[in-house]
Amino acid sequence: MRALALTGVLGVLMAVGALAQPEEAPVLPHQMGAINDYAAVLGPGRAALQTQLDQIKKSFDVQIVILATIYDPFDDPQRFAQSIWESWRLPERTALLLFTKEQPEHWVFELKLGETLRTSLRTEHLERLRQGLKAHLERRRVQTAIEESVAALLAMLDGSYGQPPPAPRLDFDFAWLWVVLGVLLFSGLLLGARAFFRTLCPRCGARMRAYRRYGTRSASSYRSCPRCGYARGR
Repeated sequence: MRALALTGVLGVLMAVGALAQPEEAPVLPHQMGAINDYAAVLGPGRAALQTQLDQIKKSFDVQIVILATIYDPFDDPQRFAQSIWESWRLPERTALLLFTKEQPEHWVFELKLGETLRTSLRTEHLERLRQGLKAHLERRRVQTAIEESVAALLAMLDGSYGQPPPAPRLDFDFAWLWVVLGVLLFSGLLLGARAFFRTLCPRCGARMRAYRRYGTRSASSYRSCPRCGYARGR
């Protein structure tokens, strides 16, 4: 009887010990740089995207970090983003863009901002960004969603987000237009003056008349002055 009781006590202690053991920490992806494409969704546009991220870092002192993965160890995008933020030790002026597949063929987007950066961006703009990416993710256009999210953050930083696009600029020097018009006008005046003076008689200045002379084989044209009789071929 005593042995049976002892066995029961040991069983209870083992169960309590098992429950008291800390939960095994999930395996998180390692940071490979600003772009962490574990889902292989970026194609040839990766180089251009990296250049854009470098330019944002240089111009605004803001680091954008992208993580695309098909595995969320928490099944919770917000918790996943927070764990990545802490594990990678991202600085305050950082925007973490998380694109993860929560269910088969179902992509979600989560944005994690440092406190310093969050206060400089408008909440309605951030919500508009989230809503705008849903259509791309529903169609599994993850690369497009990534590129547009970076472009939207850049527009928020430079103040152009939500503004109408600038009117197209015509790179045309109107001074050349005036030069061309002047040349055409001068040429027209020159030709008109030449035609006018060709009708005047060089001997007396009277206006000459045009005549046609018909011969046995051909006809020819000439001009003749009715005042002094001067004549010449046309």
